[in-house]
Amino acid sequence: MANPIKLMFLLVGFLLLGWAVSSVDLTTEARLLVELGYGFILILIIYIIVTWLDTVAWKNNFKPEEAKQFSLWDLWCIRQIGEAYNTITPLGTLGGEPVKAQLLKERHGLSLKQGMASQVIARTTFLIALLLFFVPGTFFTLRSNLISEKMQLACLAGMAVFAILILLFLVFQITGTLSILVKWVIKLPIGNKVVLFLDKIKIIDQQISLYYKQHTLRVLVSIFYAFLGWTVGLAELYVTLYYFGYKPTLIDLWIIEALAQLVRAGSFFIPLGIGAQEGGLLLIFTALGMPDNLGITVSFVRRIKELLWVGVGLGLGWIQSFHRV
Repeated sequence: MANPIKLMFLLVGFLLLGWAVSSVDLTTEARLLVELGYGFILILIIYIIVTWLDTVAWKNNFKPEEAKQFSLWDLWCIRQIGEAYNTITPLGTLGGEPVKAQLLKERHGLSLKQGMASQVIARTTFLIALLLFFVPGTFFTLRSNLISEKMQLACLAGMAVFAILILLFLVFQITGTLSILVKWVIKLPIGNKVVLFLDKIKIIDQQISLYYKQHTLRVLVSIFYAFLGWTVGLAELYVTLYYFGYKPTLIDLWIIEALAQLVRAGSFFIPLGIGAQEGGLLLIFTALGMPDNLGITVSFVRRIKELLWVGVGLGLGWIQSFHRV
């Protein structure tokens, strides 16, 4: 990308970050940070570990010869930049994934097709790992005597819908269904530019389908590291609650995190999940018989962490765009 385009993307990112910061109660956030003290540093350390595990998972979604072209640190930086845009834009993964692919091309010589193919596979393995994480969470929710039957049914329904969509998405990729559809569409009178674009989509889809068949073990390793990232993330929730005077059990943590991520998955189109995250955690904590303000507190702590991490991602974007490091 030319420097003016890079600058435009970064300025948009910082403007969105400014809007996100202005949407929260900074006085409350500051008070919570004081209460957490060193606990917030521990939360950040745990989150760094989680992002590193997610990066290891992503690296396993490249072919072995492609993965040799960059270090894990390089990929971690690219991931943080892309995730910053994913977090603060209403486009979901459409906000940051093209940025990741462009950086892989510019800095490590991978084609945009290779970069996008790896990200589609990575997103799929990440969601499969989340689905596996939901399984014990849903089991614990259904076994809980504290949670109402209506909420249990809502959880089960949400889990079922999520599972069906992810499995269909996986089958869609493995079978190369999109390539088949594209072959049919390009026969229609749709113009050369559209045909060229669809041809690129077809090539990416074929690469993805072939990857699943030729590198099944790498896909499974990716799922393992992504699942490990989700489970390590429970420690972050434990630290938050511990520093506010609560000592939850592993079952409590799994129920809270599984339900919270289910809400988050359903509100992916909302930048930073503003409103959805707070409301979801409020309902979850109330359902478990905990103080409702504790749910709001946890959501505020997560909001501080997310805003800080978006800033880190945009800062890395600035460095990588204008300086060779």
